[in-house]
Amino acid sequence: MDFKEYLNSLSPEEIQRMNEQQIKENDEIYEDFKNAYRKECCSLCGNKLDYFNKIEKCFHWFLLPTGIRKKDFDNYLNEPIGYFALESYFRWISNLENPLVNINDLNDEISDTKIKEITIKYKNIEWSLNFGITDLNGHLDSKNANFPHFHLQMLVDNKPYIMFNNYHIPFSKQDLFNLKLLNEDKGLVDFRNDHGEGMSFIESPENLAELDKILKLSQDENTAPFHTTSMIQMPEGKTMSGEMLQKILTESNETKTLIRHLVPQYFPEAKIVTQVSPGKSVPEMKKRTKRK
Repeated sequence: MDFKEYLNSLSPEEIQRMNEQQIKENDEIYEDFKNAYRKECCSLCGNKLDYFNKIEKCFHWFLLPTGIRKKDFDNYLNEPIGYFALESYFRWISNLENPLVNINDLNDEISDTKIKEITIKYKNIEWSLNFGITDLNGHLDSKNANFPHFHLQMLVDNKPYIMFNNYHIPFSKQDLFNLKLLNEDKGLVDFRNDHGEGMSFIESPENLAELDKILKLSQDENTAPFHTTSMIQMPEGKTMSGEMLQKILTESNETKTLIRHLVPQYFPEAKIVTQVSPGKSVPEMKKRTKRK
């Protein structure tokens, strides 16, 4: 019995029980991760986040602990380190600093030639991960990349530290298994980003509805996670006077309540259409070209 047949053989109750168990395990791992971070420690290796030893390779190397140099990544990134685990690590640690806004995983910004593309920032560091179908198949005409791999770019203070073309990082066996599931068993398997949600959160209508309930006016649009634009259509035969508009604007500034939430209080029949997009503080999705 292959994995797909196994999944199809499970009852809804068994699937729910297994999902609940997996979510519980993920929550426990995340709590350990968060508690260690608060102590400036790494939950993976047990060392301080600023600790570096060449023979103790760990994901916290990407936080640039004292003493590390770029060449220390040479051996590390020439062997499988686990794409999905690395992406989760980046997601979790960036969300501890600033939830959602630090992660650009918007599906409508992914290149047509890429299977996966994401940019994540944390403090003064920015990571970008991506791979396309040719990376997954391996470049057959290359001696250094004729195996399934992904690419990583790392910027520090907006300056290149690791470029996309510096390394062809091999996928692990678990990575390839996960990718096979995602490709062949769509609808049966879904990989969630528990505690690591990014801006793709706003691509779900259900999430937008919940988000709209708690959104408040930002004091600085440059640091706001979201940008909203609303079009208000007044009921036929009615207009909004300048005085009323000023009243609503003043109330919005004083209470930090969005204008589109105040208008219905005065004009219940007004029709409002709102577009939500990433704010200016969301990192730009970095693209890999043939030159980098």
